[in-house]
Amino acid sequence: MAHKRPAEQIDRLLDAVEHIRAGQQHLARPLLQQLIREDSDFEDAWLWMSVAVDEVDQTVVCLDNVLRINPKNDHAALALARLQAEDMVDEKQRRRLRSLRDGFLMLFWLLAGGILLSLFLWFMVGMQALA
Repeated sequence: MAHKRPAEQIDRLLDAVEHIRAGQQHLARPLLQQLIREDSDFEDAWLWMSVAVDEVDQTVVCLDNVLRINPKNDHAALALARLQAEDMVDEKQRRRLRSLRDGFLMLFWLLAGGILLSLFLWFMVGMQALA
């Protein structure tokens, strides 16, 4: 359920939103942090903070807080689902790249072992020819 917010809090939230829209997240963050310190259940402050932070894991924390406050917030749920989908794609790509790396390493060591074995056999044949 939405709280009745004092006009001063709404004004600070709107100031933060203006900063975000102007690409000045660094100016919005302190305003949003103060609003959240004053009321940890300020859903809109958490939602806008999710846009103002720099790191994806911080965005996830903010969106989790929005959904803690209001599990029916479709904007937060959709944004969180998109982030999780991107993480799944990134993880799939990392697994594929690790698999390729491991395959090339195995091929490298097989070739290196084959070359060493060939050199050893060549050396042994040469030693028998001298004897």
